[in-house]
Amino acid sequence: MRKVRIFIISVGILAGAVIGIAQTSEPIPVPMQAATPALMADAKQQAEMAENIKQLQELKAQNDEILKQQQAALDALDELQKEADQMRIYSKRG
Repeated sequence: MRKVRIFIISVGILAGAVIGIAQTSEPIPVPMQAATPALMADAKQQAEMAENIKQLQELKAQNDEILKQQQAALDALDELQKEADQMRIYSKRG
């Protein structure tokens, strides 16, 4: 009975020591080679983002030009509509 108690107490002390050592050990440093691909991927992602922004700005400029052309066409159609209305009015008088 005494040997069992000593064994249990010894195992408890050993387990406590192992846990204490595990908590105080320093983490393994990450080598810089592992961080380099991440930095390269980030730089690549930023370059892609800049290219996408440039493309969007070009599309916006094209859309603005199309909108100007459409507005000019609408203005011309409005003028034609006004002239057609005036011709109807004058044709009814005469």
